[in-house]
Formats: sequence, C-alpha cells, structure tokens
Amino acid sequence: MGAAEGGDALMKERLRSVAVLGAGGKMGSGIAWVALKAMAEQDARENGVPGSGKFALALIDADPAAFPRLRAYLKSQLLKTAEKAIGDLRTWAKDRADLIENADIIDAYVDGAMSLARCETDAAGAKSAKLVFEAVFEDLGLKKELYARLKSLCAPDTVFLTNTSSIPISILDQSAGLDGRLLGFHFYNPPAVQKLVEMISGKRTRPEVTALGRELGKAFGKLTVPSNDVAGFIGNGHFVRELLFAFRKFRELRPIHGDAEALLLLNKTTQDFLIRPMGVFQLLDYVGVDVFQMILKVMKTHLDPASADGTVFSDQTLDALLAAGVRGGQLGSGEQKDGLFRYERNKITAVLDVAGLNAGKGIPYVSLGDEARFRKPLESLGALPEGHVPWTVLAKDPGKKEKLTGYLANLAKAETPGARLGREFLDHSRKVGRTLVGTGVAAGDEDVAKVLMNGFFHLYGPADWTH
Repeated sequence: MGAAEGGDALMKERLRSVAVLGAGGKMGSGIAWVALKAMAEQDARENGVPGSGKFALALIDADPAAFPRLRAYLKSQLLKTAEKAIGDLRTWAKDRADLIENADIIDAYVDGAMSLARCETDAAGAKSAKLVFEAVFEDLGLKKELYARLKSLCAPDTVFLTNTSSIPISILDQSAGLDGRLLGFHFYNPPAVQKLVEMISGKRTRPEVTALGRELGKAFGKLTVPSNDVAGFIGNGHFVRELLFAFRKFRELRPIHGDAEALLLLNKTTQDFLIRPMGVFQLLDYVGVDVFQMILKVMKTHLDPASADGTVFSDQTLDALLAAGVRGGQLGSGEQKDGLFRYERNKITAVLDVAGLNAGKGIPYVSLGDEARFRKPLESLGALPEGHVPWTVLAKDPGKKEKLTGYLANLAKAETPGARLGREFLDHSRKVGRTLVGTGVAAGDEDVAKVLMNGFFHLYGPADWTH
C-alpha cells in the first residue's frame, strides 16, 4: 500500500472485496447495507446491473440465526432504493436488451445486488477482503483478539475500519500489530439513516488510510468529521459527560420530587426546554444502559483520574440500574426495549421507580396514567420560554436559526425552575465543548456542533449558547 493510495479510483478498487464483522447486529447490519449499496451501484455503473461476479461482500456473524433477518433487511432496503432511483437504474442498464420494463430492471438490480453478499459465521470469511469493517461488541479484549486473528488471515495491505465508539484506535492497532492499517470509522445509529461518521486516526494510522476513509465517506454519502484519538472521541465525549451530569441532577432532585418524578422532570427539561428530539434519559434507553456502561468503563480506563475537566467516569445510580437488570436498547425490529422508561410502540408510558429496584425481584415502573403523582412536579417546571417551538416542527423550519437565537435569548432571561434547570444543562454542555476543543479531541467548536447536530440531531452546538 503506497503513499499515493487514497484516491477515488483506488477506493473503488477496494470496494470490490469487503467484509463486515458483526453484521448481524443493529450497527453491523446498517454498515452492511451502506457497503452493499455502494458496491451494487458501482457494479451497476460498470456492468449494467449488479451481479457481475467482480464484487464480493462477506457478512460475518457468530450467530447464524441473525442471517435470515439480515438478508431480509438488505433486500427490503435494496427494493426501496431501486424504486426511488429507477432513473439511474435505467441509465445503467441501457445496453441490456433483456431489461425493458421498470419492474424487470428493479428485480435484476435487487437480485444481482443480493448475489454480492454471502453469510459466514467465522472470521476466516474475511480472508480475501481488501476492506474489513468491524462492528462487534464494545469490548477491548474481544476486539484485540479479533484483530490479532484478522492480521493472520488477511493480506498485508488489507485496511481495517472499526466502528468503536470509545476505544482508542492506537491501542487496537498496536495490540494486533496492524502497522497503521486501522482507522476509526464510527457510524451513528442507524447507519442507513444517519449522515455522520466520526473518523479517528490513531498515532500510527497511515495518511493513505485516512485519505481512503474520506473517500469512503463520500461513496457512502456520509459527513465525515475527524476526531483525535482520545477515548470517547467527540460524540461520546459529550454524551457521556452530559449523562453523568444528568445523574448528579437526579440525585439532587429525587429527595424533593421522588425518583420517578425526578427522572421525568429531567427528561422533559432536556427535551422540551432545550428543543431536542428526545430527553437525556430516553436517549440513554435508546443507546442501551449496558452499552453506555461499556463506553463509560473505557473512558474511565483511559481518562481517569486525569480528565482535563475533572470528570470521574463512574456513577452509583448507573451501577444500581444495571445490577437490577435495567438495560434498554432495541429489539431486532427496531422497537424500544424498556429501560428507565417503559415503552409501547416507542412511546413512553411509565417511569422507573429507582428506589424500588431490588435485583431479582422485578423492575418497578410508575404509569404516566397516575396523573395525580406527576401533575405537581411537572407543573413546577413552569411555562416554556416565549418563542418555543417543538423540535419536530422547528427541525423542518428553514428559518430555524433565527428562531433559535430568539428562543435561547428568552431562555436566558426566564426565571422558571425549568428554564434555570435547562440553563444548567446548556452551561455544562458549553463547558464540555470547550474541554473537547481545548484538549484537541475536536479541531474546533464547529466540529463539536457537526457531531451533535448530525449524530444526535441537536439543532445547535454547545458554543451557540452564549448567555
């Protein structure tokens, strides 16, 4: 792999042979789709329709039970994409005399694309791949073992891209002796929808590998934001610190309002007063309480006790939640599992009673239908500041920047408890943003904003809070 590598032509050459490890998981299946789409389109441009035999995608997962669901997901995504892009498909297949009707072209495209993919249960299936995407559990030992094996299996010029959301790239690279052929390529969930990829170069990552990552981002239609190789990177560097702050606020508020009430108050404040798509604890459920704990442990290992802002990466409430079996996360169907909240069709219907947790004796929830219990605490937040517009509406508004400026100015002046609590979160977020920039994790405020606005769907960055 020479120093000149990294251009579009060489990226396309590597896309001919790709492997995805952990392909049966939620992130892995999304990465598999993103890779298959790019490969199928390239095959179609060159050969009319995919299925020329010149492209191969190995989908690797230790659980063979995941493959039927994975293949069904990929086929459904291909069909949706083909129907929307029939104009391109007709152009690519213009020399195919046997393909005239749109339905025939779509069928040929979907079937041909599916023929690119094969399912394997062993990492040996990645042996011939020129690009290997890894999306296994966020466990350092597991990843180290996997990369050591991949090094012995794959060609010496194979490039590896890890979806790790927190583990330093340099540690994985050095432990497996990959000699700079590993790049952090952190997709956000779900990869099929999310535009953001955090791209992390380790201390030894070769410049041509970083250049290749940028070209892949373009081929996948993603926004790549560079992050320095510090545990947690930009996205989790902010998210983890904010969750730890939220748990501290929970412990302050629980003696005043009660456990379920405090959780709901904080979630409502961070969603409504900060105009976000979901509150901080609902986001924790979405990520998964157990996944968050894994990320937290990685950051604790590599940043404690010398974190630049004094953060201690552990939390007693989080430990109690996990000990009692509170997990969150999603089912394979995409439905939200119960965590700090109980859900029906992804809507919150009940709130966890943390004080009632007792390992092995069930997880107690308080129904939102208990209006008498929640009415007074929720009313205590006060009215939303003037100019408030719900995230679902404002996110689609072309004039949202000006409206946000006015709203945040009003939030700064409002003296309701909800406004004051919201300001505490924004002050903390701004402090975290400054830490990420000041320690070189992010190149500047703009990169922090790009990650939060594209990866978490915030409507503004930490530095936009200037009050």
